[in-house]
Amino acid sequence: MKLCIIDFETANNHPASACSIGLVVFEDGVVEYEGVYLIKPDPEHAFFDPFNISIHGIQPEDVENAPTFEELWPLLRPWFHQNLLVAHNAMFDMSVLNALLLQYGISKPLCTYIDTVEIARRLWPFLPNHRLNTVCDYLGISLNHHEALSDARGSALILMNAMATVEDYDINSFILHLKLKERAL
Repeated sequence: MKLCIIDFETANNHPASACSIGLVVFEDGVVEYEGVYLIKPDPEHAFFDPFNISIHGIQPEDVENAPTFEELWPLLRPWFHQNLLVAHNAMFDMSVLNALLLQYGISKPLCTYIDTVEIARRLWPFLPNHRLNTVCDYLGISLNHHEALSDARGSALILMNAMATVEDYDINSFILHLKLKERAL
């Protein structure tokens, strides 16, 4: 089973307004693929909120010639289907993914997911919070916060550090070891 670590950035507060996705794919502890893609939101959700722009820096003109999620999906689907997805604050990223799939009438891939926030809370409960930048700072992970590929890499490295901390490098065993909630998409 491959691990597909993802991070979405959105144009506004609607989950179907994704304007970027970063992903890192691991198999047997080796990076198989990394990618970051700009996404042109569907016109229904294409408004770029100044607040979101201030967070990730993506402007409407940056996505003018980018593919829509529907156009990008054939490239992404193999990384998602029958694999384990991982995200930091996975509820956000999975809500974006589900909204995009619904928006374009795309069937959900067969996959489950885990959340690195849950992992961080279990292993490092003493941190002041478990935001991505806080956990990465604690672990000495370099992060360009809210750049989708950097955030996906940060989440991947949190997972790898967590596995090293408990000395369990098999993902299924690790999930059982930490009593993580593996959820279906």
